[in-house]
Amino acid sequence: MIAEVITIGDELLRGEIIDSNKSYLSERLLEIDVHTRFHCSVLDDPADMKDAFLRAADRSEIVLVSGGLGPTRDDITIEVLAETFGRQLERHAPSMAALEAFFERFGREMSPSNAKQADFPVGSDVLENPVGTAPGCMLEAGRTAFFCMPGVPRELYQMMVEQVMPRVAKRAGGQPMVVRSAILRTFGIGESTLEDELTGVAHSEHVQLGFRTTFPDNFLRPVARGVTEEEADRHLEEACKAIEEKLGSLLYGRDDDSMEATVGKLLVAHGATLAVAESCTGGMIGERATSVPGASAWFLGGVQAYSNAVKEGMLGVPKDMLEQHGAVSEPVARAMAEGARERLGATWALSTTGISGPDGGTDDKPVGTVWIACAGPDGTEAHEFLFPFDRQRNRQVTVQMAFDWLRRTLLGVDREVPRWLNQRDQGRR
Repeated sequence: MIAEVITIGDELLRGEIIDSNKSYLSERLLEIDVHTRFHCSVLDDPADMKDAFLRAADRSEIVLVSGGLGPTRDDITIEVLAETFGRQLERHAPSMAALEAFFERFGREMSPSNAKQADFPVGSDVLENPVGTAPGCMLEAGRTAFFCMPGVPRELYQMMVEQVMPRVAKRAGGQPMVVRSAILRTFGIGESTLEDELTGVAHSEHVQLGFRTTFPDNFLRPVARGVTEEEADRHLEEACKAIEEKLGSLLYGRDDDSMEATVGKLLVAHGATLAVAESCTGGMIGERATSVPGASAWFLGGVQAYSNAVKEGMLGVPKDMLEQHGAVSEPVARAMAEGARERLGATWALSTTGISGPDGGTDDKPVGTVWIACAGPDGTEAHEFLFPFDRQRNRQVTVQMAFDWLRRTLLGVDREVPRWLNQRDQGRR
């Protein structure tokens, strides 16, 4: 069964919002073993919309349409769909009653323009929307079923799960395969190397393995199929176990386990806490840490020591050290981490100091030079990196590298920082 997703809205084509509905709808279809072959986005333009609908009807059996169900003049999805396939619009009395009740419940007067949200093509099935004012509909045009849903994610998600997926599964006929998938997160290995490492691993007639880069990480997505939920789950777990055995500590999390959440769990397990001293990352480590629910159990705080005066005054970095070695140096990185650990009373402390760019580099310390230090109960370690990216990505990879270093230390494995990105080390070989 061929499926297609069409998203509608001028704001999508102008790049004003990220079109996450496409990926969500395709993921939900995959759960019932229906594969999306085409994605399409069009303006709120009748001619463009009609063309998209006709193309979809010619090549797809399931078409999910998102957007254009609101009350304003540019919300014309239902109207254009009806016109495209020669259907008249008729008012759906239950939807009209639900609209009136919605506005009455909030003590508001319903605008006349809202009434069009109760108009649907003759012969279509109306899809209830319990969390918004825009019902959806299913319209059959030959062999193709069009499912029109709101563009608002919260409304779309509920309608997709409750109204659309059961209908699509029924149309698929027979017994659709159960599909299960996971996201395995890696850091410290390039995408091509990762693929080479996993050649022949976790890939079979039951499991397909996909790769995706989300800087600075690389994600793996094993997708497993089975006749039953138990069978699909078993194939998925077998694949994940094989990948974990192959990659070892390069694999840091699964599904929603971010690097910072993983580090937080390890700190809690060790009864330990973390403080940070940030120069080039300007608070990014602290922001990432505090984005984790419950971070107060392991994250104490940090110092954004961007200037030398703050490094000296807040962290106790000696003035003569700054003058002799410069802010971007091993002694300063060590002193920053030790100062943060001592002053905040933490078990562990991370520090960052570097030249993110685009300016400020020298022959000895080019743009991308970064020192990261980790201070703990057994002393302090520091390492130099030379990252080859733009300012923002240099900062992002610095944060990830710092967290990963602490993760590896807490695990007691591969304590040497991975050097896959480090041009400084590559130049030494």
